Amino acid sequence: MGTPLGLLKLIISWLNDRRAYVIFGENKSKIFYTHIGLPQGSSLSPYLFIVYHSDLVTCLGAFSSHIFADDLNVLIFPPICRGVKSIIKFLEEEGTKICNKIAYDSKKWKQSVNFSKTVVQVFHSQVQSSVVDIYMEGKKLEVVKEFKYLGLAWTNKMSLKPTIDKTLENIQGTFSKLRWMKRGLSPFYNDVFYWDTFHKNKNDHKGQFFRMKRARVTRERHQSLLL
Repeated sequence: MGTPLGLLKLIISWLNDRRAYVIFGENKSKIFYTHIGLPQGSSLSPYLFIVYHSDLVTCLGAFSSHIFADDLNVLIFPPICRGVKSIIKFLEEEGTKICNKIAYDSKKWKQSVNFSKTVVQVFHSQVQSSVVDIYMEGKKLEVVKEFKYLGLAWTNKMSLKPTIDKTLENIQGTFSKLRWMKRGLSPFYNDVFYWDTFHKNKNDHKGQFFRMKRARVTRERHQSLLL
């Protein structure tokens, strides 16, 4: 890769010469060395993580894949067939084969797979989806109808309309909040100021009661807009 020798020595020292301790209440453990993992919060950690996993997608064959940090997404395209059974069989065989390759690679490089977060999603245009059984190391993976990846919720329908509609809904909600904030002073504070003035002018207990009630109702209304 053409990495300078001085930089390699720095990285090796940074990985091997790390020590840590655990504090639980008033108790403190002995100092111990940490030879596995990367320090969280360090700017160097994500770069090394990318380099370490850059060859993971090579075991996936000709299928499409996308890796982002510690999330891996694999897309399998079945061949064009008339029969649905042939497509299902292909997806099950190739999906299981790829999952076992990923599990083997993860064990080899000591990067365990979280089976509880590993799911299968089948994109289709049929009214009712077929059952697809894919296994990883003998464990059957969960099949989901919707999955959130990189902030977008993907449904199992071939059409992107549900995803686009949901995105537009979120954008509209955010836009409404920003437009409300752009007006300047919050209406809540305007209402409180108005009732404060009313109370000072009237200087009676009834004005105090209405002022507090009005402020409480207005506060709840504006807080709900921010949720």
